[in-house]
Amino acid sequence: MTDAELLSKVKSGMLVQGSHLDVAISQRLLAVKQYVGNAGVTTEQIESDLGVAVLTLGVTDLMTLSGGEVKFSDAFDIIMTQLKAVSMPDV
Repeated sequence: MTDAELLSKVKSGMLVQGSHLDVAISQRLLAVKQYVGNAGVTTEQIESDLGVAVLTLGVTDLMTLSGGEVKFSDAFDIIMTQLKAVSMPDV
């Protein structure tokens, strides 16, 4: 999935139309995508419907923070746990 396709899906999930917030959303999307990948979630899972949902939640969380605050919601954490579980190789 291209960055533009991912941005479009996240914006759709956030109910954002137009391009006036593209830069802000793209910056936060990059940060959340990197965070999710560094947590061990595979690219396949990041690009799944559930993955796009967690990216959307993460971007929304970052868009609504107060200055200097960094915190993801409980919903983000729950879905992240699910994504990490399905991304782990069978042992």
